[in-house]
Parts: sequence; structure tokens; C-alpha cells
Amino acid sequence: MSQVVFELQGKADAIKTESTLSAFIKNYPVLNGYTKRDFNLAPYWKIPTRKKEKISFETINITDSLKNGASFDDVLTSLEKGINRPFKNRKEHVAFCLITKGEKSYLAMTFDHLVFDARNAETFLDIFQEDFKGKKYDGSLNLKEPAHLSMWMEKFKAGQRVNRAFLKMADKIPPRVLPLSSGRKGFKFKILTFSKKESEAIAENAFSQAGYLMLMPYALSASVSAMHEIFAGRGDSGNYVIPVSIDTRKKEEVRRQFFFSNTSFFIFKVEAGLAARFPELLNSVKEQMYSQVKADLPGDICRASLLMRIAPPSILGSLLKIYLKGQIASFSFSYVGETAYESPYFMDNKIINMFHMPRVPVPPGIGIFFQKSKENLNVILSHLDGMLTDEESKKILSLLKSRLGVE
Repeated sequence: MSQVVFELQGKADAIKTESTLSAFIKNYPVLNGYTKRDFNLAPYWKIPTRKKEKISFETINITDSLKNGASFDDVLTSLEKGINRPFKNRKEHVAFCLITKGEKSYLAMTFDHLVFDARNAETFLDIFQEDFKGKKYDGSLNLKEPAHLSMWMEKFKAGQRVNRAFLKMADKIPPRVLPLSSGRKGFKFKILTFSKKESEAIAENAFSQAGYLMLMPYALSASVSAMHEIFAGRGDSGNYVIPVSIDTRKKEEVRRQFFFSNTSFFIFKVEAGLAARFPELLNSVKEQMYSQVKADLPGDICRASLLMRIAPPSILGSLLKIYLKGQIASFSFSYVGETAYESPYFMDNKIINMFHMPRVPVPPGIGIFFQKSKENLNVILSHLDGMLTDEESKKILSLLKSRLGVE
């Protein structure tokens, strides 16, 4: 479950926004689908013939207090309530919220990862914007895909290679983790937005220290370095294991298939002793990335996961826990390439920024998300409520900013 948020200039028209979105979404009944299994146990996405009448749309108006004035923290609190609110039923996969504060508006779309990944959600809203401006989507929308229940030997061999990769990664002791909290209030977020100048400086630092097109390993290494300060302060032992989701598809590729999830996965192991030695840490991350790309581990993970199609999804998590001694990861990391949203406007309002607020799988219950919105690089820290104090969250982003070279 995640949320994409548009920060907009001016006050957006709530009635017009709700009615326009509702009319557009009626054209995509796939958004009201749900999973079922065929007679041969193959899962499929059942699309209802009856279209949903009304979308979930909430409006919130934040007024300035007489003393201090409303800050972004007030907006963030409202956004957190939206991302932590469950969908009404198994057929609801998107919900909207429009927040107005002064001369700004924030339009948030909460979405289920069953129907979108981050860039697919951006593409869907970009197509909505084109529709709003009178341009109809002319791409082919293919929702049919085989169950992939053939070529079993290829999938088993992929599973063996993934198996060997996990065995190589497993230590005699579990990976270093933070204790899970009850998460009574759901997930908490911190958002760090870099200016155009700062974003360009980070890209230049990544080029000079990591090489051409190496922003992802550079950002991951900086995140490990920042998180290490918090982990070390808690006195935990063990090395770091970080699952990484990445989406660097070209925009035209996203347009051809913007439903369901199309991200790639890596998994990195970092020795705790390297976390404070950035050049060595960066080299280790790059070497692991090269090795996994060469061995096509992301492809093997995808192919091996198809073995689970006729088994309960919980089995995969159980297998991971066996390899990693009961703990899946230290924290998760996501890197999304250039935004797939093309227009500088959302409906009639100019976009100031666009960022994502993803809920992190539990465990590990904590993660860092890098995402580019036009000229601005955004960093989002997501964690289960209670895992970090507010001071620790702020410290992570402060350390990360320093490590990226833009203090």
C-alpha cells in the first residue's frame, strides 16, 4: 500500500476534482478487481462487469492557527491518516484525499500495490491529466497474461540459484534489525525534498564518487551510512541485509503496461564494519550490484516467485526467515527513476512537487525511498510507529543529507 502526493499551487476545486476523477476511473473496472483461483489453482485477477458508482474521496481544510500558523507537519499528519486507513473492501484499490492549506493544495492517491507500483500510479494519473485536457489515451491496454504454470524446470533452476544466493548471504547470526513495535498508529513518515541546485549537486557527487548512472548505489550507500548511526546507537550486532526495489524503465515502457507491479529486486549484504567507511561501502555495493546483474538474480527472483503461484504467499516469507535466521532484513530501500508524470499541472493547478509515501513490509517495518520529481529529488523515510523516535527520524535525514554532500 502506498500513496502518491501532488503539492499544488492554489486552491483546487474539490467538487470538480472528485467528479472528474470518478468519471475517469469508471472507464477502468480493473481497479475494482480482486484475486481468484482457477480450477487448476492458477491465480487470476477477476474484473467485475458492474462499475463502481463512486470513488472514495475525502476533503480536508487546514486553517492557520493564530499563534504559529499551519506547518507542513499538519499536512503530513493528515496524509499519514490517509495511508494508514485500510480500504473499505477487497474490491477497493484506490482512494483520494484533497487537503487545502492556505494557498496550497495537496492531492493524494492512496493505492494498492496489487494494481500499481509507484511509476505505474504516476502514469495512470498522467493519463488522467491528458484525458482532462481532451486527449484520449491511444495506447493498447493489455490486461491478459498467462498464468506462467509451464516451463517448470526453468523456474526450479531459477529457484536453486536464488537458494544459493541466500545461503551465501546468510550468517551464523541474524541480520542487524530494529525491534518491531506494535505500530498502533500505523506508519510514520519524514520527507526530505532537495532543491534543483541540491539535486544537481547530488547527481554530480554520485558521478564523481560512484561513476556514470550510479545514483542508486550511491544513494543506497549513503542510506546505509545514515542508518548505521541509529543501529549502532541501539547496540545491536550483526551485518546489514537490505532488499532493494528499483524501477528504471523507460517512460514508453511504463505506458505500455501501467497496471500491476513491474519493479525489479536486488538484495544486498553490508558488513557492519564497512558502514562507517564510505568509499569501501560504496565499492561493496557496486560490486554486489554488478555481480547480481551479471548473474541475473533479479530475473531469477521473478521466475522463482512464479513457483509460489499455486501455494500460499506466506510460504515465501517463511523460506526467507529460514535463510536469515528468523529476520528478513535490516531495512528496505527503493529507488525510482525519473517521474512518469509528464504534465506540469494536475487539472488546473500547477505542480510544485510530487512525492510518494509507501508503507514498508513488516518486517523490517522501516525503509528509505528515493524518488525524482522533475527537478527535485525526494527522500522519504517510512517506519512503523514506535520503531524510531522523532529525534532519530530527523537525525537519519540530517545524516543522509550530509552524506550526500549537500549540508
